[in-house]
Amino acid sequence: MAEKDYKLVVVQGVKGGVGNTTVTSNLAVALKKIGYNVLVFDFCKSNDLRLHFGMGLDRTDGLHKGLLNDEPWTNYVFEDRNSTVFFPFGEIEQVDILRLIFLTPSYLHDILNEIDFESQDTIVLVDYPSYNSLEDPKCLLEYDLKINVGTCEVSSYSKFISLANSFTGSDILMFNRYNPERKIESDIRTLISSEFDPSKVLGVIFEDEFIHQALAQNTTIVDLNEYTKSSKDFYHLTMKLSSMLFTSSGE
Repeated sequence: MAEKDYKLVVVQGVKGGVGNTTVTSNLAVALKKIGYNVLVFDFCKSNDLRLHFGMGLDRTDGLHKGLLNDEPWTNYVFEDRNSTVFFPFGEIEQVDILRLIFLTPSYLHDILNEIDFESQDTIVLVDYPSYNSLEDPKCLLEYDLKINVGTCEVSSYSKFISLANSFTGSDILMFNRYNPERKIESDIRTLISSEFDPSKVLGVIFEDEFIHQALAQNTTIVDLNEYTKSSKDFYHLTMKLSSMLFTSSGE
């Protein structure tokens, strides 16, 4: 296989409601701010990723909607104010959702192969559904890393344990919305530290009120206030992620 001109990172929640899209968008902006070229694809039919990049609720266009209508993918390339390139999912009528399974499985790689990347310092992030059904778009993702996102709560912890045997060498863990004042979360974080290889844990995002403010303003916490605890967490995880992607391969 030819060497890719980018690193592909899939971000997937181990269950619904863990803030997967929030994690994806903030990592994308933080990566852009530290100098990487970043592309973000929304694979979630909720079509929420666009809101984190400042696109209004009235905008319904997006990549998957266009693909179903046999329109060129180039019609659905957008940029936020940081020049982070993103591809919204698009608003699709329920009657058309099942048509997604008939998309060519390699369609994401086909799109990426058509892009002339100006720099090999390019990271492609995919906001992937937390659980699969026949209605989810299927894509053969030959990723460099997959970030499995959860919280320090019992349901997420149970899911991590059940998935552990299926993790590959490219799977890493990360925990969102951590509140150390809740004893159960503190206990679960301690359990995780003892049961998983530290090199496989990307890190933790602490919970703070600015995340909710960012969502209300259609932006990321990294853009809203880079001095908050959660914003600093995202930058820290971004630096660790870039090291995993490039240093290990000698780049």
